[in-house]
Amino acid sequence: MKTLIFSMILMCVSIFQHTFAATTHYETTTFKVSGNCEMCKSRIETALKKNTAVQSATWDVKTKMVTISYNPHAISVDQLHKIIADAGHDTDKIKATDSAYKALPGCCKYKRG
Repeated sequence: MKTLIFSMILMCVSIFQHTFAATTHYETTTFKVSGNCEMCKSRIETALKKNTAVQSATWDVKTKMVTISYNPHAISVDQLHKIIADAGHDTDKIKATDSAYKALPGCCKYKRG
């Protein structure tokens, strides 16, 4: 009887660990995002961090590269690009709408390709 109870407890712990590990798995991606200044940095990072699937986001003003740590079970890389484009910044996959770009402050309007 003790063996049966111990086996059931061990099985429950194993299932819990597997489930918990799957929900806390994070991956990192890096890609190019158009922008100019610290205001752009703040806007890009804030837009990403509003999503609960994003653990961290950092955009480098000089290199124009964003590095994002995210839960791939909750959000895709394409969705990350869309969040940034919706904030008015072009990525190497998705271009911001003209209205989102025009809503940016003057100093944040980068040259569009």
